[in-house]
Amino acid sequence: MTAHAERLMEFLASEGYRPTLRPDGGIAFKHDAGHYLIRFDPRDDQYYAIAYPDFWRVAAAEELTRALRAANRATIGIKAVKLIVFEEERQVWATVEAFASGPAEVEAMFPHFLGVLQAGAARFAEEMRASEPLESGRIDLARGEVARFQHGN
Repeated sequence: MTAHAERLMEFLASEGYRPTLRPDGGIAFKHDAGHYLIRFDPRDDQYYAIAYPDFWRVAAAEELTRALRAANRATIGIKAVKLIVFEEERQVWATVEAFASGPAEVEAMFPHFLGVLQAGAARFAEEMRASEPLESGRIDLARGEVARFQHGN
């Protein structure tokens, strides 16, 4: 376990998250009803990724295009979060990636990171519930959505 992972394990434990170290060196923990991960890059000690994995299951292959569209719209609409649809596994993940000089910076931003992940997951769910089945495989974005992405959320 790296010093960064050890420090974040201590931080999470002190905050009541009951973290566990994963075989890949990442950290798993629970928050509210969700399971979360902190991942590290062994080649870059300033990189941190916090993920809310598999928060949504795509029930059928026909829903994949809708899920991709919802993920795209949620990513555009919520700052700093990436919504990723893993097509083969039919899972949707939310992630926040950050560069920090050390765990203290991650700890300071931790509540904000969790909030952004939850906001991204909520926006994705809203988009899925509001979307209609698509007759074609196209994912269309409205002009306003493209402009928001190009010029900042």
